[in-house]
Amino acid sequence: MTLHLSKFRVHSNMKVPRVIAVEPWGADYTLLPGESLEVIATGEEVAPSFELVAWDDCSQVYCSDASTYEVMQNGIAIFCGHNRQPEEASNAKTRRT
Repeated sequence: MTLHLSKFRVHSNMKVPRVIAVEPWGADYTLLPGESLEVIATGEEVAPSFELVAWDDCSQVYCSDASTYEVMQNGIAIFCGHNRQPEEASNAKTRRT
């Protein structure tokens, strides 16, 4: 079986921390002003695709056709809750739709 990788980069130019949710796993990562992250998704049959949904209070990266994913920042794996801020310091709560 051939695994297919796809990458999607998110950069924040916000002046406050920005919550990025990775769906459908519901994992949240917070980007500080000027930071970036990269979502790397693996698909078993086809290369995963991505859709970005930007809300006033957070952004969601939807991964389609992905069986697993990893989030990297500057070449280092980061995990759910990365840079999570106290609610009053963040721009948002993680949105559930």
